[in-house]
Amino acid sequence: MQLSALITSLPFFIAGGLGFGFLVGFHELGHFLFCKLFGVKTPSFSIGFGPQLLKKKIGDTVFTLSAIPFGGYVEIAGSEEPGQGEQKESKSLAPDSFAVKPYYQKMLIIAGGILFNLIFAYAAVILVMAIGAPETPLLFPHSASSTIQKVSEDSPAAQAGLIAGDKIEGIKFDIRSDVEYTYSGNVFSEPIFMQNLMQTLSQQRGKEVVLRIARTENAESVSRDVPVTLNDKGLGVSFEFAPVKAPSFIHAVAMGIKQVNFWIYSTIDALTKLFREKTVKGIGGPVMVITQMVKGAEKGFVIFLLFLAFISVNLAVMNLIPLPVFDGGQALFYTIEAIIGRPLHESIRNGIAYATWILLIILICWITIQDILAIAKPYLGL
Repeated sequence: MQLSALITSLPFFIAGGLGFGFLVGFHELGHFLFCKLFGVKTPSFSIGFGPQLLKKKIGDTVFTLSAIPFGGYVEIAGSEEPGQGEQKESKSLAPDSFAVKPYYQKMLIIAGGILFNLIFAYAAVILVMAIGAPETPLLFPHSASSTIQKVSEDSPAAQAGLIAGDKIEGIKFDIRSDVEYTYSGNVFSEPIFMQNLMQTLSQQRGKEVVLRIARTENAESVSRDVPVTLNDKGLGVSFEFAPVKAPSFIHAVAMGIKQVNFWIYSTIDALTKLFREKTVKGIGGPVMVITQMVKGAEKGFVIFLLFLAFISVNLAVMNLIPLPVFDGGQALFYTIEAIIGRPLHESIRNGIAYATWILLIILICWITIQDILAIAKPYLGL
């Protein structure tokens, strides 16, 4: 990367770092506010690591902001978590300690960060839907367009003669059938049509379908039926994305909720696939997240806000994983303790926690190396 390009991109790198720091801080704010709601002492609230930029004690909490915005924590009296502050009051059994609070309060404190990440995501996406958004894959399926952008070589679409620019207007299961699915042409009905189209195509793999397409020939739109025999990989095309036009506020709320729900289901599906196939292929680390945030910032505030919301959903879902380094693991520990009626042995909890941290650090280092290599490839001529 040339020096001038690096200088030009510097504000966007700063915006990306601040954006990630905001998401971490907002997550921890959820834990903090639930602690205050239930009268639990919080000795420290820290965002980032490395050189400290700000440090101030307010009430019984020392607030710290550090230069590198990856990670953060709220130290909670009566809750022992390695790496979460000085832990001087981790074994406290005072009335304001986490340890003596009812089970439901413990679960709400632990879930506070996840809830706040989701609250931010829903609010941000509803706002974007209300004001409209430029074309972006982040808003699929609401940004879905039925116009073909690219046709893969040797795909069923290529063999059938489909080309970039063709607009799919309907689908039949059989050329002899009168059953046809179309969309009205209304901008808000096209995404619904595309969802139904993609679902239908996935269900008809290995079979013949007939696509009704509109193609521009000699400056005129020509409609024709194209029989396509699908293979196991489907149609073999990618579609263009369309801007999302601002609807009524009520409609924007419904669209925003639906979009975030789609992200939640997609993230859960990706994590399930990760554990099922035991591979980290396609998983991005901190470097890739910041890189994508920079790209989002370069495309304007709306896309940047959407990307923050998308990452916020990912943070929320990741924290459901039942490992001690995530909120889900802490919830699992306290649920086990509630069932057996006594605290788990300290050596067991700490042993599992340290082992998980070591494995997570190794994984992050590996993913980061892969991210750096992927980003550097164009500049290394690989």
